[in-house]
Amino acid sequence: MWRKVYGAEHYKSFEYTAFALVVFLLMGVIFQIPLAFIAVGVFAAYLIIYKVYDNQTGRQLAVKNPTKTVKLFPGEETVFTLEMENRSIFPMINGELQFKLGAAMKAYKHTRSDEDYWKQVNIPLSVLRKRKLRMEIPVIAEHRGTSRINNITYLFPHLFSFNTVSLKYQPFYRTEFVVFPKPLAVHGAEEVFHMFPGTSRANLSPFEDIQSPLGTRDYNYSDPFHRINWKASVKTQGLQTNIYEKVVDMSYVFLVNLGTENRMHMSKFNENLENLLSYTAYLSQYATEKGFPYEIYINARRPGRIPGVHLEEGEGKAHYGNALEMLARIHKQSVITPFNELLYHAGKNFYNPKTIILVGELPAGAGEIVQSWRRAQHTVYQVQETDDGAFVQPMARDVMKYAE
Repeated sequence: MWRKVYGAEHYKSFEYTAFALVVFLLMGVIFQIPLAFIAVGVFAAYLIIYKVYDNQTGRQLAVKNPTKTVKLFPGEETVFTLEMENRSIFPMINGELQFKLGAAMKAYKHTRSDEDYWKQVNIPLSVLRKRKLRMEIPVIAEHRGTSRINNITYLFPHLFSFNTVSLKYQPFYRTEFVVFPKPLAVHGAEEVFHMFPGTSRANLSPFEDIQSPLGTRDYNYSDPFHRINWKASVKTQGLQTNIYEKVVDMSYVFLVNLGTENRMHMSKFNENLENLLSYTAYLSQYATEKGFPYEIYINARRPGRIPGVHLEEGEGKAHYGNALEMLARIHKQSVITPFNELLYHAGKNFYNPKTIILVGELPAGAGEIVQSWRRAQHTVYQVQETDDGAFVQPMARDVMKYAE
């Protein structure tokens, strides 16, 4: 469980003691000095205890390693609990526990150095013999992302040589912190709703589910001929028309472009990456509160057939939690895929008319894809970012023309 590292002085101390033992042994044998044999016994006992202590150190120190995911929003605080047990008969005193914590979290009482991707945490610690130890370390979520604990090291002075001993924890520590993006309001989201064919029951809708017949009624001249129920017509001696359940589709599709293009059409990460993910979090929150199903596509590269990250359609609080966790796990340095490639792939899965919301810039060539969606009865909106905040609006013709 632990890899033990000694300093150069540690081996020198052992060698000096062994050399002294040999010298006193020779003195006792050659010059017949009784006191030299007493010194040999003292040095021999010291070396034996020294080696036993070395063998026991680290082998009997256990760390509880639970598989746990702690989920937070930026600014929220929690307590990280680290449990250790020293099963050895030897104590380890005046030591220091060190580890690195991912940048999304901060142990504000113990952080020694603050880097871009890691925070160094140092905690004074003594571990007594045959004792269990439970440390509660207050931490705070600083910004969106994931954070793990790495490079756990315990440094302490050797009990017999007083040189520093370093114990490096070998296993992968399984506790993880996930910091969700903070939702940023998107004005106009409440107005983005259209009635499309779908599976939700409704009293008033221009669409019907032909798999769910309700009954029949008298035939009108405006009714389609194929809706006549001939069996019912024979029984009633008059033409009868089938009646079906009224249905609507209130589902959303959020397509997020994390990239931006320069004049040479070279793709790079958008500087407003965090805002884009926060807008998506808000749209997901709004859809959840209203009970609308939704799915999310993001053009961050990952292994698989889909050219990006995809959250399948769903609804409810559990689906919202999955959406937030997916957004939290988007790394700032992820490789992005061409947004047009993601649009093309997503469009192939639009079997029913959808309400589509684009988040981020629309690259050149995307206008043609969006136009084809409109022809297939999809309604397309885009989140526009201004100095006064973000607004969701129908795709403007000038934006479409620029994206072509």
